[in-house]
Amino acid sequence: MKKITLLIILMVSSLGNSQTLEGTWKISPQAGALGVGGAKGDIGWWSNSIGDVTARACLFDDEYVFHADGSFNNILGAQTFNEGWQNGGADACGAPIAPHNGSNAATWAYDAVAKTVTLSGVGAYLGLPKAYNGGELSAPGAPSAPASRTYTVTALTANTLTLDIAINGAGWWRFILAKQGLTPTCTDGVKNGDETGVDCGGASCAPCAAAKTQINLPVTFEGTAIDYTMTDFGGNNSSKEIDPTDPNNTVMKIIKTVGAEGWAGTTMGAGVLGFSTAVPFSPSNKKMYVRVWTPAANIKVRLKVEDHLNVNHYVEQDVLSTMVGWQTLMFDFATPATAPYDSTFIYDKASIFFNFIPDVKNAVEATYYFDNVNFGSVLGTSSFTSSKIKIYPNPASNTLNIQGNAAIDKVSLYTILGQEVLAKSPKTNQVSLDISNLQNGMYIVKTTSEGLISTSRVLKQ
Repeated sequence: MKKITLLIILMVSSLGNSQTLEGTWKISPQAGALGVGGAKGDIGWWSNSIGDVTARACLFDDEYVFHADGSFNNILGAQTFNEGWQNGGADACGAPIAPHNGSNAATWAYDAVAKTVTLSGVGAYLGLPKAYNGGELSAPGAPSAPASRTYTVTALTANTLTLDIAINGAGWWRFILAKQGLTPTCTDGVKNGDETGVDCGGASCAPCAAAKTQINLPVTFEGTAIDYTMTDFGGNNSSKEIDPTDPNNTVMKIIKTVGAEGWAGTTMGAGVLGFSTAVPFSPSNKKMYVRVWTPAANIKVRLKVEDHLNVNHYVEQDVLSTMVGWQTLMFDFATPATAPYDSTFIYDKASIFFNFIPDVKNAVEATYYFDNVNFGSVLGTSSFTSSKIKIYPNPASNTLNIQGNAAIDKVSLYTILGQEVLAKSPKTNQVSLDISNLQNGMYIVKTTSEGLISTSRVLKQ
């Protein structure tokens, strides 16, 4: 009986490995697949962006192969991503450098109890070659390169492998790998086969949606091409919703729950990534605008911008709401509420705080909304009622008609990224725009009449 039990255990162990570690893996083509921070799972010091998947394609196509016989291979092809400690120059794609080029024999061993995987063999690695137990390499060869490395297996499924490795007393690297050669599926949240994009959900893989673009200014919450994932903290609960006052507008809803911290807030972006580019502050303009909805006047709204790679580089400003309902607030960081603005810092991440009272927990659940976050100028201020301006048809394919009760001085059409693509100054009550040559997608129409500005969203299809 003992022999049968042992045989069953060995079979289950072997089957588990064949479904998980055994096989070929690559770095998952997603933002945050590589990251480092001050604690296990924290990637606040640095993490890759979605743009790095393309910019460092020579890294994201590297293969890590766990063979059934216990041997291991790094298969890097003609090029991989070499860092300065390896080549003595700039970080760039280039020919793999020994011993981290797969030239040495290596083995792997998975400890299902301790949840670790150990690679034995000089130069064998997962994720990035510089990370080893207790530090980071400063030179490629012996005696620097260790004979083995042990990674903590934080998560392991049939599709993904999440690894962590401590590099010193206060630093951890995280690597997320995706298994190759699996039957593509759109329901597991992972690009693990020959899908053409990220998973789209549902029962079928045809077609999968294209990968989303990292969030950037202006933030309008329109369309599906941009990743509008928010990161809540302190007791906030955010969700992308239809504007309760305008069925044609999409906004971010914030619920500050009972017991939430007074400093509870919401970061615009997934995790620590923030915006794809820095806020373009200048010596003459340090103003940002946010359209907010508050349930009362005199609600303190705080906007914080910071460096996503350095939490100590930040600046904050407070503004009080003036009414119940929608209004656009201006945050001038030239005269901040806390730390002074520093022109040497990079500010590429923003967080918003409603009813900001740091030392008082929230006693009653409250709901807020925000929209149209922009630098330098107001975006989406609506001064017309729906009866004074009409835009039709919507959606439109070839011609867009705009009609007002008064002469329209100027009408402009912008992409959701703020790029002006069409403009007219009709000086009449009605104007038509030829949009047949524009790409399909969401656009913003800005109309000026009698000194008032109206913005609306239209879909080109």
